[in-house]
Amino acid sequence: MTVIEQYNAGLTTDADRTLALAMHTILRAVLPDAEMKLAYGLVGDYQPKAVCYFGINKRHIGFYPTNQPMAHFAKAIAPCQTGKGTLQFEKDVTALPIELAIRIR
Repeated sequence: MTVIEQYNAGLTTDADRTLALAMHTILRAVLPDAEMKLAYGLVGDYQPKAVCYFGINKRHIGFYPTNQPMAHFAKAIAPCQTGKGTLQFEKDVTALPIELAIRIR
């Protein structure tokens, strides 16, 4: 079983599984050589150190890039930022900020 399959097995709705697969697809496209691992209850991408994590939460998608991209893209991420290293995206596959996620990976 792949990491995304393991993660999706713990999700309770098809909508959440679709969102997780969408985030996985976006990150695989920009980080094709990254190793994916489950960590902290999230899906993490490593090259060899952690690059970013994501998780599907009750009311949002949590995206957790490392500190360097957070500082570099501070202005662009301001509408999504809810904490020092936390971005929250709407739970709507058609509203995913794909370009932003690709730029800040």
